[in-house]
Amino acid sequence: MGLFSKSKPKASETPKLMCMPGDAASYKCIFLASYRKIPVEIEWGEPSTLDDKMSESLNMSNLNRYPCIKDGDLTVCGGSAVLTYLNIKGRTPTIHPRKARVLATQQYWIQVLNTKCDQPENYDAVFTELDNALENQKYIVGEFSLADIHWAAAFKAFEQSGTMLDMSKYNNINSWLSRMKNEIPSFEAENEKVAA
Repeated sequence: MGLFSKSKPKASETPKLMCMPGDAASYKCIFLASYRKIPVEIEWGEPSTLDDKMSESLNMSNLNRYPCIKDGDLTVCGGSAVLTYLNIKGRTPTIHPRKARVLATQQYWIQVLNTKCDQPENYDAVFTELDNALENQKYIVGEFSLADIHWAAAFKAFEQSGTMLDMSKYNNINSWLSRMKNEIPSFEAENEKVAA
């Protein structure tokens, strides 16, 4: 190290991921951290509790206070921001597809989830399309991507909320979901830590 070199300060603690039970965005962040082998401590809370904690460190309004990650002197809130941080930070390569066509398809399926799965009357049409997309392929866009993380988290949130979905006619989705439960290390876990 040179005379005027600065060493990068090391985070002394495991990053804390603040989540809300039943929140799909929280599950997305937990799933991505576990898939990318990023050790995080998970703190479960209610929106008002998390809001109070994050208000102390952030003087912004109209932002979701969960999920939120605190890593050393960095605090980032909101699903998109936390997912971006976790996707770049991990020890394994990011899971953004490198091909434009695959990346666009990933974004399409994330958009479908965010805009079309807000009402139960849309479920059949969306699930039929997703089931068709999964015909003869292991993952939603052909390779593991954020689309798989987003959809797996949505199904976990449905399950946690007690929402009764009749998935019996969606064989490809059922096969894919079984794979996700095996491939995403924290899918079934309710731990307070995601191990590296």
